[in-house]
Amino acid sequence: MADNLRDVFAQLRRGIRQRRYKVIADTAGIETLDGFILDLGGGVASFFAAMFPEPSRVILIDIDPKKALLARKNHPKLHIVVGDAERLPFAGNSVRFSVSNSVIEHVNDPDAMASEVHRVSQGYFLQTPNGGFPIEPHSFIPIPFYNHIPIRAVKKFLCVLFGANFDYISTVRYLSEQKLKSLFPEAILMYEKVL
Repeated sequence: MADNLRDVFAQLRRGIRQRRYKVIADTAGIETLDGFILDLGGGVASFFAAMFPEPSRVILIDIDPKKALLARKNHPKLHIVVGDAERLPFAGNSVRFSVSNSVIEHVNDPDAMASEVHRVSQGYFLQTPNGGFPIEPHSFIPIPFYNHIPIRAVKKFLCVLFGANFDYISTVRYLSEQKLKSLFPEAILMYEKVL
């Protein structure tokens, strides 16, 4: 049963990412921009890098060297950089556009990441999940309100039961709408409605 649920959620996730890419492409005109596109924390399974028609213009940055190596294997035309979104190794205003999909809720200092995105990018698209969503959006553990379970051992058991990575999910610190507005005051907030 858990495998079937994972398959259903994997298909759902693919559809969400395709729609998200379309939003980026349509809203920002990403495919018509010149210059480099920075994929922040894209890792091995960057939906953006996989869909962008000119991978040689994408710089994928990830803090995990193993994920960066796998990303290079999966997407050989990408520029791969091992680095930290809180201290980007780029000059000011040097990147035409930055894309960040579910990364800011994992960094230690969201303020630093936001500052770096503003410093290096001429434009950006940043997505982060809503912590109030009933299904845990990083692993799709099919237990409603998993995020609100107060007992760590129960959360860990559920991760094992449904094949989710507890250590990874434990790094998540959801940002409130108010916090996002303070970090990106000029941004247009858009809301995805799923399920």
